Amino acid sequence: MKKLTSLALLLIGTAITVQAATVTYVADNTRIFKNPERGFTEELNGKVTESSPYRVKNHIDSNWGKRDNMTMPVVLYNFWAYKSQDLPEAVLTGFDEDMQELRKLGLKCVLRFAYTERESDIEDATPEWVQRHLEQLKPHLAANADVIYVLEAGFVGVWGEWYYSKNYGNETQHVTANRRKVIEYLFANAPADRFILFRYPMIKTEYLGDAIPLTAGEAFSGSQRARMGCHNDAFLHDWGNMGTYASDDKSDDPAVRQYIATETLYVPNGGETNIDDDDALAERRYTQAPSEMSKYHWSFCGSTYAMPVIKRWRSSGLFDTLNIRMGYRYNLLDGQFTDQVAPSGRMNVTIRLRNDGYAPLYNERPAYIVLSNDVNTYRLPLTADPRRWLPNGVMSAINEQVAIPADVAEGSYHLYLYLPDKYASIASDPRYAIRIANKDMWDAATGMNDLGAEVVVSATASPDPGELPKVILSAPNVATDGSRTASKVLEDGILYICTPDGKRYAANGLTM
Repeated sequence: MKKLTSLALLLIGTAITVQAATVTYVADNTRIFKNPERGFTEELNGKVTESSPYRVKNHIDSNWGKRDNMTMPVVLYNFWAYKSQDLPEAVLTGFDEDMQELRKLGLKCVLRFAYTERESDIEDATPEWVQRHLEQLKPHLAANADVIYVLEAGFVGVWGEWYYSKNYGNETQHVTANRRKVIEYLFANAPADRFILFRYPMIKTEYLGDAIPLTAGEAFSGSQRARMGCHNDAFLHDWGNMGTYASDDKSDDPAVRQYIATETLYVPNGGETNIDDDDALAERRYTQAPSEMSKYHWSFCGSTYAMPVIKRWRSSGLFDTLNIRMGYRYNLLDGQFTDQVAPSGRMNVTIRLRNDGYAPLYNERPAYIVLSNDVNTYRLPLTADPRRWLPNGVMSAINEQVAIPADVAEGSYHLYLYLPDKYASIASDPRYAIRIANKDMWDAATGMNDLGAEVVVSATASPDPGELPKVILSAPNVATDGSRTASKVLEDGILYICTPDGKRYAANGLTM
């Protein structure tokens, strides 16, 4: 980080210099580090019984995922012995203990339930028993939502992947009457703030009755449309990723691909490859991963299945590239901060940032500016929504007037950006806070990001810092000398900057 005495903020058609405490930041584009709710995964799966109810406890320890800085296993419970009877209390208690083990290790999970694990066994549970099991699980899912990243729909078919099923039809029958019942049971019993991912995007479109992608305005609203995502467990395979992008009689429909590309700005996407026994196909396809993950905004991907592709990713160095960019990766560009403020006054905070990851953040998360010195620490909430910081190099900004409490002790304070989990159960655990991808910023002990700036709180300071800068976000490789101009567009409540070459950049929260 480098401190400056001023920062030129771009206005539409002009530029001014604002005198304030300012900082520019140095990106860290190569380091692989842990961050919650993103990255490579490993699957913990198997049959559960009263005597053996665990999939996490006794199966992983503090060394899990260290090699690749993983923070999120896929946990798959196979209820093979309970297709037509209640889940025993020992199984439900075992689930709670598994989730507590995740908290102990600072992890979250991608969660799925199933009844079969072999193509020779398509005898899954009837809708009535799925409903009963979900009703049993409901309080346990609610109590452990803090460590559940997403819930994959599961229950139907082999591995819970919605095909090879006796009771629900094959994969081309996206929404039969029985499948519709399971979807309704999932919404009735899953935590209201968790996304539910389905194996095929056509399940969502047929269930809703249209193929209209989510808009920014409806995103994160809690509606069924806003909570239904997709997981692709045939990544890079032939035949439209084995039906993932199929529509009617087409094996790979560009319209379905475009639907997913748009949808996944607001709902999660992930999965695994399944090119297991065709090395020639693996050789042809493995290099397509960066463009595919970028286009369809991948947050997570299996690291052990299927090995022909994974081995090529590792040997070529592509694995590390994907590990760096999968999910979100926030890079602060520069910041401007009021350097003196009175108790009960306001402090201007302007931070330009860029999401260099393939995906945004999806689950709700608060953002704070923290004032801290050797004696006192104050967390001041921001209105910024980190879920709106869009991926693939899009620039966004925090541009707010932060209220200083009346009881803040006078003195000099260091400034931090803090993005903890929203759940009180893990909010104070730094392992669940987001690390910004800049050099000399992360404090592992607190989970806060050092902004490299200070503010003096003094009764003699002006309580009013003046108006916020009216700032637009310059696009990469776009001239700012007046030879090219940018326009602004307000769409679904989100402000975008449009450049002459047709690119759009989110300007969330900016005053213009």
